[in-house]
Amino acid sequence: MPEVQHLTFGNKDAEHTVEAFINFACPYCLNYFKAADAILNDYIEDGRVHYVIKHFDKTKERLLKGTVANLYLDYNDPDETLKIIRHLFETQDEWTLNFETIERKMENELALSPQKNAGDRSIAIHQETFERDIKGVPVIFIDGKAFDFDSTEDDLQTIQQKLITALDK
Repeated sequence: MPEVQHLTFGNKDAEHTVEAFINFACPYCLNYFKAADAILNDYIEDGRVHYVIKHFDKTKERLLKGTVANLYLDYNDPDETLKIIRHLFETQDEWTLNFETIERKMENELALSPQKNAGDRSIAIHQETFERDIKGVPVIFIDGKAFDFDSTEDDLQTIQQKLITALDK
């Protein structure tokens, strides 16, 4: 299998590594993503965080739509891909209605086409989630340890504060 490229930001040798196993169609991933998007950029720019986003392609009907969206993302252009991910999370309720809607959004509205390496990346992430006993999303690791937050109960500000606390230790 070819080397898998994840969506990464920041210096690999940063003080902290944040790994996010998310799915773009997951409503619980939405608050985590918004919190991380607001907080992590300063840490990345300061060279303190290496951020790795790993889309976990799931087969549950709603999450499978996130899997379809992920097929279209070009991980060779992380900044543009991050803009698209932001847009996907902002419009999540619109494109998760059915499969035709997500394909139309990706191909017509965003002018994207399926990426050839998406399948290899999905297989590698599935293998990693199996090895690390990850069953759902969102699951976040900071420096290899599970980040303690409740994706169903914690609001945006709570997640932000927990991220700041974990990174400023």
